[in-house]
Amino acid sequence: MKAKLISIALIFFVISCNALQEDTKVDSEKDEEIAIIPDSIVVEESLEAIWKYDFNEQTEEFEVKQLRSIESDAISGKIIEEIINKSWPRVQIEFTRTSNDTVFISIPDSEALTQQMGSAGAESFMISTTYSFTELKGIKYVSFDFPEGDHARPGVYSRESWKGIKVK
Repeated sequence: MKAKLISIALIFFVISCNALQEDTKVDSEKDEEIAIIPDSIVVEESLEAIWKYDFNEQTEEFEVKQLRSIESDAISGKIIEEIINKSWPRVQIEFTRTSNDTVFISIPDSEALTQQMGSAGAESFMISTTYSFTELKGIKYVSFDFPEGDHARPGVYSRESWKGIKVK
């Protein structure tokens, strides 16, 4: 009888140790994901980026800054799409068309934008993308099409959509 009890106790001990190892493995995998996500969401410091919205530590304010000037006649919506996609690798846009003074873009996989970047990251993306597309000749508005999330919502935006931001 003692041998059976010891055997059963030993089996439970082995099973519980194995379960603890699996829990630890899952936790360490989650920690790895958390460590990887922020670096992959942050805007890439692309040499091609046109506009950047960021916190200025000297003035202690958020501001939109033009990183380089472009010839509005020499650039297209497709080229700006490529620039945005290089600058924001986790938020890939698709330039769909231009109509009058509006550019239409879609974001088929918007989870990084709407759920993972936080409000400040999403705002930075929306502002820099809007400012970049409104560099096109005659374009004043950018229509974003994507499923709404916690940190960003689709709609039509212009440079005036963010009143009070400092432009540098």
